[in-house]
Amino acid sequence: MRLVLTLDGETVAAEVVEREGHYRVRLGSEWLDVDARLGPARATSLLIAGESWLVDLADEDGDVLVSLDGRTHRVQVEESGRRPARPRAGGGAGQRLVAPMPGRVVAVHVRPGDRVEPGAPLVVLEAMKMENEFRATAGGTVSQVTVTAGQAVNAGDLLVVVTPAAT
Repeated sequence: MRLVLTLDGETVAAEVVEREGHYRVRLGSEWLDVDARLGPARATSLLIAGESWLVDLADEDGDVLVSLDGRTHRVQVEESGRRPARPRAGGGAGQRLVAPMPGRVVAVHVRPGDRVEPGAPLVVLEAMKMENEFRATAGGTVSQVTVTAGQAVNAGDLLVVVTPAAT
């Protein structure tokens, strides 16, 4: 899968190739061997070129927040050749849940029109033989569900949109 990543204003072309549960990742012109394991909640363990990293991943307004060594970085992830379909709104912009990596949808807990509270389960995604439950980050109304149970998804695919509750 070819991607365009933007971090701290710097944009780089990337490519991810899955091989037997491991990944070959190209950032710019450099290829890296990556082993990733999703842990409980949002914690992810990465083994990159023999070095171990523990990162915390979260979705916010369609971007991926990556927390590492006490610092949080906002990464915009777009499929190469596509324009982002997400608005860049201020506070209260709702939640656009996107798949953080390729996987299979195990369960969808919401339908369009459902009201959800913060922490409500939205989707369960199986990736690398682990099930990961994704929850609402804020209360609101489910405005869009783009997946069904059993469906395969790619990293960056839109899963669910939650529109903020009116104040």
